Amino acid sequence: MLEQKTMMDTLWSGVVPVLEKCGFAPEWQEGASRKDSAVYARGESSVMDFVGTDSRLRFVYNDNRIHFLIAPLDAETADDSAFKRDTTYLMVLNEYDEKDVKSLINEITDYLSETYLRKDSRASKKAPATVSRAAAKSGALSYDPVTLATKIAGIFPELKPIINGNIATYGEFLCEDFFVNYGTPRVMEIIKQNDVQKMKRLFNILGEVYEDGTNEVQSLICVTVLGPIENDPELVQRIMPYLTDTMLEPVLSVSECLKKSRTARLRLENPPAYKPKKQKSPGFLSQLMGGGAGLQQ
Repeated sequence: MLEQKTMMDTLWSGVVPVLEKCGFAPEWQEGASRKDSAVYARGESSVMDFVGTDSRLRFVYNDNRIHFLIAPLDAETADDSAFKRDTTYLMVLNEYDEKDVKSLINEITDYLSETYLRKDSRASKKAPATVSRAAAKSGALSYDPVTLATKIAGIFPELKPIINGNIATYGEFLCEDFFVNYGTPRVMEIIKQNDVQKMKRLFNILGEVYEDGTNEVQSLICVTVLGPIENDPELVQRIMPYLTDTMLEPVLSVSECLKKSRTARLRLENPPAYKPKKQKSPGFLSQLMGGGAGLQQ
């Protein structure tokens, strides 16, 4: 007889690779170890969640059935009321064995590939180009916003498909959109939890990128990523031991400014709407050099 948790852990391991190709990443419960599967118990049911760029997927096992559900990205996840059932698979624990589980995984992964990989062209996008540590330390290149986002996604794997989706949607990386809606809430979550190991890992990333980063990424760290602290005395005391000497004054100055200025806070919470870059039309000199069709006769 199959154990429910063993079956779900096996299913999780089987579907993660194909879902990541489709642009979905596993979503762990708060406090859960990422060394284990993302499966969690909910009453007599077992559940696992995945998050993509614009939707959520959920597998729920109960009463000898695995239900595959889908919902918008901002759906309430406490229960299944906001989810729509996509399909259901039979899985009778006291009758099925490991071969049946493997067969079911093949069936599910085939369905996922056919349904989501073709629909989501963003899944086929290459990972964004980032700046290597060696290049940054040598001075050949400077860390940029997409490199910062990618490094933070190393702590939160569910952010990886969101970065790719951001680039696919806009044709470039909109750092404010990504950090305001996804990156910064995760950073603040770590600061509020005040877990020493997580704080060290986070601020090692922020400090390294700040020290060898562009002016843009330094402003991003001070304003968008750490600005929401808003000079809260408790949160400021928590981050003080982790700030580098060069970060200390700018971070605290921005925090003080945001605390005092409601207008600045509103601008931070509501960045300007995206405007596509205008294509430049050929200038007069370009036309003389052959850019104008009417001159090539």
